[in-house]
Amino acid sequence: MDLRLYVITEGLDAGLAARVEAALRGGATAVQLRAKGAPRAEVAAAARELSSMCRRGGASLVINDDLALALEVGAAGVHLGPQDVAVAEARRRSPPGFVIGGSAGDAARARALVEQGADYLGVGAIFEARPSKADASAPRGLEALREIAAASAVPVVAIGGVELEVAGSCVEAGASGVAVIRAAWGSGDPMEVEGRVRALRAAVDAGLAARSSRGR
Repeated sequence: MDLRLYVITEGLDAGLAARVEAALRGGATAVQLRAKGAPRAEVAAAARELSSMCRRGGASLVINDDLALALEVGAAGVHLGPQDVAVAEARRRSPPGFVIGGSAGDAARARALVEQGADYLGVGAIFEARPSKADASAPRGLEALREIAAASAVPVVAIGGVELEVAGSCVEAGASGVAVIRAAWGSGDPMEVEGRVRALRAAVDAGLAARSSRGR
């Protein structure tokens, strides 16, 4: 899975598909459907629509939290937090090629998730994210990201307060990509979304190029 620019949705509404389509035009490589508290039938309908959209756009759809739903709708994978089904159990229940991500805030948690079979790690919060996500951790900073990425046997995605100005720094520090919410969606206008995502993708690609030029 291409994790360079991983956009995470917030809730369900009539404009969701248009925003995701705009993000794909802008260069998003993965989309996580996150709709906590929404009726499952509505989430499933949105997931099916977005899964087809992502395939057409050359990206991957990941479902937040719900392994059964991800398997049901044919999503590329699932992202599991500490309160969800264990990664090892999800791996046992999943077909070959199904991608499982886990959330890690420190090196010990990262090692445990990899041992259970995680394919990638969302590491954060790297920057301040609590204004938009009440349960986010205090900022861990680029040094923590660098430490976890250097020790990880699987790709690491930086998450938590990642804005355009720091997206390149995250991949220069060793992340394979960045996960964003508010930095991508802005006011929600599709034209704005496409422009924001295009700028984020350019920043990430520039950061990866800079890292590569240093031989890392």
